[in-house]
Amino acid sequence: MASQGSVAHIQNVVNQIQAQVNDYTPPNQTPGGGGNDTSQGKSAEDIANDIENARIAREKTQRDKEARAFLKDLFSQYGGMEDLVGEIDRLVRDYGNSQDVLAGAVRQTDPYKRRFKGLIGLQQRGITDVRNESQYLNLESQYRTVFREAGLRDYLGTTGAQNEYDAIASIVSDFSLSVDEVRDRVTDAQRVVAETPQEVRDSLQQFYGIDPALLTQFVLDPENTTTQIQRRANAAIVGGFAQRAGLTFGADVSERIGAFVGGGDDITGTAIEPMLTEVSDIQKATRRLADIDKTTLTEEETALSRLDLDQGAREKVRTLQSRERARFSGKSGIRSSALRRPRSI
Repeated sequence: MASQGSVAHIQNVVNQIQAQVNDYTPPNQTPGGGGNDTSQGKSAEDIANDIENARIAREKTQRDKEARAFLKDLFSQYGGMEDLVGEIDRLVRDYGNSQDVLAGAVRQTDPYKRRFKGLIGLQQRGITDVRNESQYLNLESQYRTVFREAGLRDYLGTTGAQNEYDAIASIVSDFSLSVDEVRDRVTDAQRVVAETPQEVRDSLQQFYGIDPALLTQFVLDPENTTTQIQRRANAAIVGGFAQRAGLTFGADVSERIGAFVGGGDDITGTAIEPMLTEVSDIQKATRRLADIDKTTLTEEETALSRLDLDQGAREKVRTLQSRERARFSGKSGIRSSALRRPRSI
C-alpha cells in the first residue's frame, strides 16, 4: 500500500499537469472562451507538445530581447557604429541570438571595418600586441591623453568622429608607434614650439625645411626615428638661440653642439644661453685679432673651440691667443680661463 507521502506527491504532479492544461490556450482561440475550440479531440500528448512549443517560443523571445540589448550595448561601447543601430533587428533575425555569432557578424560589416581600421591593419600584418576591440579602445584612450596633455586636443580630430578614428588608425597601423614613442615625439615637437623665439622656428625651417605648423605631423612620420627627431629639435634650439646671441651656426655645427650639451637628453634655450653668450664674447675678441693677422676664425669655430669639439678650431684660437700675448705683453683679450673651463654647461 502506498504511503501517505507517495499519494501526496502523485496528487501534486497531477495538479501541476492540470494547471498547465487549464492555462493552455489552443491555437486560433483566445483565452477566456469563445471562438472555435480546436483543442477538442486532442490527445494529452498533443496538448503537451503545444505547451512545450509555447515554452520554447517564450524562451526565444527572451533570448532575442537579450541579443538586441547585447548589440545595443556593444555599439554604445565601440562608438562610431551609429549606422548599425538601426540594423539590430535585422542582425538578430538573420543571425540568431547567439552573442558570439552576432559579434562575428558585426565584424564583417563596413561600419565595423571603418571604426576599427587600425585594429584590422595590425591583424593583417600579424601584429598581436593588441588582440581585441577592448584593448584597442584602451589604446585609443591613451593616445587621446597624450595629445590632450601636449595641448593638441584637436590634432587627432573631433573626439568620437570618424576623422579621429582614422588618425589614430594611422598612428597604430601605418606608423606602428607605441603610446610612449608618440609621447616622446610629441614632446620634442612641443619643446621646439614652446621655445617661442622666432629664431628657433627659423632655424627649423632653414636647417630641415620643416614648418613648425606641421611639426607634429613630421615627428609622427614613421621614417623619422625618435633619436633623429630629438637631434633636430636640439639643433633648432641651438641655432635659434645662437642667432639671438649674434652668432650664425649651420645645421651640422648646431647638431654637434646640441648633442654635446644634451648628451642624449632634451635641451632648452635657457640651458644654452650662457654658453652662447660666452662664445659671442670670445668671437668679438678673436675677430679683432684675426683681422690684425688677416686670418679667419668663424663663429662656428669659436663655438667648437669653446666646447673642445674641434682640434683645428682649438689650435686657431690658441694661436691667436699666443700672438696677442706676444703683442701686448701677455695681456690677452681672450680670457684663457674661459677657454680652459670644463665642458659641462
